[in-house]
Amino acid sequence: MSSEAPPSWIVNEITRLGGVISGERFMELALYHGEHGYYQKMRGPLGREGDYVTAPVMTSLFGELLALQLIEVWELMGAPDTFVLIEAGPGTGHLAEDILRTAKKFPPFNRVVDYRLVEQSPPLRRMQQQRLAQAGMMDRCSWFATLQEAAGEGIEGAIFGNEFLDALPVRWLEMTKGGLVEVGVEVTAAGALTTCHLPLGAGIAHDHFTGLGVDLPVGMRTELGLQAREWMRLAGRLMRRGMVLMIDYGYTAREYYHPERMQGTLVGHSRHRRIDDPLSAPGEMDLTSHVEFSAMARSGASGGLDPAGYTHQGWFLMGLGLLERIEGVMRREGMSLARELQQTAMRLILPGEMGDRFKVLAMTAGMNCPQLSGYRLNNQWDAL
Repeated sequence: MSSEAPPSWIVNEITRLGGVISGERFMELALYHGEHGYYQKMRGPLGREGDYVTAPVMTSLFGELLALQLIEVWELMGAPDTFVLIEAGPGTGHLAEDILRTAKKFPPFNRVVDYRLVEQSPPLRRMQQQRLAQAGMMDRCSWFATLQEAAGEGIEGAIFGNEFLDALPVRWLEMTKGGLVEVGVEVTAAGALTTCHLPLGAGIAHDHFTGLGVDLPVGMRTELGLQAREWMRLAGRLMRRGMVLMIDYGYTAREYYHPERMQGTLVGHSRHRRIDDPLSAPGEMDLTSHVEFSAMARSGASGGLDPAGYTHQGWFLMGLGLLERIEGVMRREGMSLARELQQTAMRLILPGEMGDRFKVLAMTAGMNCPQLSGYRLNNQWDAL
């Protein structure tokens, strides 16, 4: 139970819906409510001054290297005349700016890029448009509310996202002595919010984890990202030829449902602080859960995608030449700038930092399982 009095808007919403809702529905309200949801108002900044910082905000190197991977895919496809880039959850617009700036250095690729941003949040869309307008790139971009709208009947190109899947609402589950149950949120007689047990909703079988070879101990709470799975299936169905690439913090199924994570991975983020109580301050903090990448790979395959690569972010960026880029800066600009860049880059690749907490999953369609540079040093696909 949250120790703080919940805002009246969410109490009213839950009461209107019968007094009890699923954990997934609570996340949808807390994050995406049309007036009060966290992503719908975004009063504060993102990045170092906001609730969390993402890799593209830290350094342009991240977007530059990702652009190289996109260019390689385009070349492996035979350099088609149109190459659609769909970025899901573009955040501040930093990644789009860095990718498009890098594309300008490769004129044949730059001429064929059609950049589409999928963003539901009005404040974030305005932030992205302001940044890209200042960079003189607005004529290269178009905005859509959903992946389906952005892709139409299907595309040739790439669908990608950095820290997108983790923000999709998840089902909250708990293993009890009587079996698997869903965890919901209810309003108490005193007007507080508390969790409760509910019968399993649609889409979840009682033997779901048994089918995965996972034995959840009694008392363990965890999550099931059914919306993320459906998103990956849709991405596969919409990708006629090209790559789907998702970067996020997460685990394989074996790691995700390990008993060391007895309380699951669902947390809040506010001013760079981790908030363990997901019921506190709905609409005022980000709510995320780690991505279960084994399920993402299966879902992508059910949508028609082929395996390409899975690895830690550190290996992915080094495979694309991160260390060589730093050495080049050192030669051109001197040690002082290179040292500052190196310190930032180390956060992206070192174990214990983003390097091993973030994973990179790539799947392709119509490309005959190409060898991608981001996975040349350490492809861990078999771990999925």
